[in-house]
Amino acid sequence: MRHLTSSYRNLSLQSLAMLWLIVALPPVAAEEITVLAVGDITIGTRLTHLIETEGARVFFQGTAKLIQSADIATASLNTSISERGEPRHGIEHPFRAAPGLGRALANAGFDAITLATPHSMDFGVEALHDSLAELKAFNVTPIGAGLTAAAARQPAWVTVKGTEKQVALLGYYRQSDFAQYTEDPVAYAVYSDMVNAVKQARHKAALVIVWLHWGTAASDEAQRETARGRQQLFAQILIDAGADMVLCQQLHTLGGMEIYRGKPIVYSLADFLYDAYAKQHARIVIPKATFVNSTLVSIELIPIATETPDTPYQPQLLHGAAAVETLQDYQQQCEKFNTEVTLEGERGWIRP
Repeated sequence: MRHLTSSYRNLSLQSLAMLWLIVALPPVAAEEITVLAVGDITIGTRLTHLIETEGARVFFQGTAKLIQSADIATASLNTSISERGEPRHGIEHPFRAAPGLGRALANAGFDAITLATPHSMDFGVEALHDSLAELKAFNVTPIGAGLTAAAARQPAWVTVKGTEKQVALLGYYRQSDFAQYTEDPVAYAVYSDMVNAVKQARHKAALVIVWLHWGTAASDEAQRETARGRQQLFAQILIDAGADMVLCQQLHTLGGMEIYRGKPIVYSLADFLYDAYAKQHARIVIPKATFVNSTLVSIELIPIATETPDTPYQPQLLHGAAAVETLQDYQQQCEKFNTEVTLEGERGWIRP
């Protein structure tokens, strides 16, 4: 009996020691990563004078703090940054931004920029190479383009600030009518290439994010729906392959958001900056997704005025009734995908 009592006493002491160790050890920190994305940045020679006189930073004065608030901020650059090259034959409105835009993108807080876009090759390979060089010079990682077609298809890697975690980003472009594949140093949306790249990146990435830019804008709503249908098909396949977030983009188009297998698919972010003529969407929504241990926990929806009469070419945060109306419109866009959007003041929220 004395032996049993001694055994229970020892067991109790061991249990207390284990409890003390559990209490004493610091809690394991959740690995939270926030991702913010904006749509097309399309800047041409019409704004060269503005860049040279005021600096390209003027474009992001109203949104820099928002962009910098994310661990990973990414955008779609629908132009080149160069003074070289000749416009390609048959392009009605070629775009080429003056040098200085790369520095402004970096200072605004962007970490990675996709160049797998319709107008990145308007002035040929020379201008694309200049774009890559300028982005890299300011530590902005280019996505979906490279010195060769093979390099363009490789994932871009961005290290999450203050951690050793890496996020893989891939970018692909495809014209709406399945244009013939070329050997331009831009990643084109080829099924096998996309799926294999996502599967390979999945092995060592904390998150895998894919940009999918789909062709030209169609004036007919039926044609736009057809394009969105193709985007949805490919986007869901990419989620199945291991992508954590798919950012679709269709020129000048704002689309809703789908949560597929717990992962977000954004169906077109519309124009963030566009210098050619009046924008189709003067009010847009920017998503900021929060992942914890690679699981999506929420998406904050931030309403934006792409420009105002007092701030041309300077997107601004929306406030008051305009913010609420913009979020309500986006809420309806998301209903098409059975995605619930909750409105809280001047923000919308998606919480899977």
